[in-house]
Amino acid sequence: MTAPAQWHFLTPEYPPEHGGVSDYTHLVANELAAHGEAVHVWAPCTGQPWEREDRVLVHRISGFGPRGLGELGRGLEALSGPRRLFIQYVPTAFGLGGMNIPLIRWLARRPEQIWVQFHEVALGWQLWRKPHHHLVQATQLWMASALARRAERLFVSIEGWLPRLGREASRATWLPIPSNLPLEVSEAERAKARETIGGGRWIAHFGTYGRGVTRELVPALQRVARENAEVKFLLLGRGAERVSGALPRERVLAPGELTAEAVAARLSVATLALQPFPDGISARRTSAMAALALGVPTVSTCGHLTDSVWNNETVALAPAGNPGALARRCLEVLADTQLREALGRRGAQLYAQRFSLQRTLEALLPGAGATLPQHR
Repeated sequence: MTAPAQWHFLTPEYPPEHGGVSDYTHLVANELAAHGEAVHVWAPCTGQPWEREDRVLVHRISGFGPRGLGELGRGLEALSGPRRLFIQYVPTAFGLGGMNIPLIRWLARRPEQIWVQFHEVALGWQLWRKPHHHLVQATQLWMASALARRAERLFVSIEGWLPRLGREASRATWLPIPSNLPLEVSEAERAKARETIGGGRWIAHFGTYGRGVTRELVPALQRVARENAEVKFLLLGRGAERVSGALPRERVLAPGELTAEAVAARLSVATLALQPFPDGISARRTSAMAALALGVPTVSTCGHLTDSVWNNETVALAPAGNPGALARRCLEVLADTQLREALGRRGAQLYAQRFSLQRTLEALLPGAGATLPQHR
């Protein structure tokens, strides 16, 4: 009887580094190990102290350039038994200016089974970009195509990546990114969170406050603040100070970096979550996943990367790039208790059915993938 393949995650980031790919790899690797799988993670050295994990064997290499690939190859070959390389692919994160062709060529020569999770595929064509970026885009499309042809299985985090895989898109499975926060908050934790933030109605935002998001978030929150004198604002996540100063000081709370448990508790008692994205809500947006999973009514944006499953039954949507419409949608939800209850309930149901970690396991573990909804 053939021994089961060991899982070898190749990822550009892993805790203690922060980031969506880091969180996802840590979550999935540990869940697979909890189900009895042999799991290794290969990630660049961080220079930071990190805790060894009980179930997952973490290997630190110098990166994914020529030197690091040599270290990786020697490390893999020192391990006996069949191996599966599970690439957590973000082209810009693997170095060499987003054009790490040596990595793709190295993978093409490897004897192991290769699976790829495309967190991103390529930059995307935009005419206003500098000529260098057009070169990067063309190179990244070639890299993705070559990697997809070599891989036995392909996964994409959002439906919007499928066209960028060209002929290989028909082989790809849509595998959304689950929430990186705890999914259950006890009543005692909720009560403590309410006591901590105080009474009243709170609009929460959870994220890292990048420019693409704050460009819509800040004017939308400012308009809501002007038109509703009672609502308060709970800004969760790193970078909230970039937004808090733009809102009435006595009505904003930005607690700074918290544990995942503390963020989940505070988010769970918010009246609603406002989570806009410049390209629209999609299944790779873990901050939106967190609100949905906790049953928090969510207001977001619809854009060119919004997946087909999103609609106003589960998330209150406004057009991306229109802060005024986003604010109006937020005020509508804030004023309608029944709508908020319906959004919270249906959003949690959608998360459980399509986005949860259980759906990920059903796709990855042998014999379980058939239960995951496939892209049509």
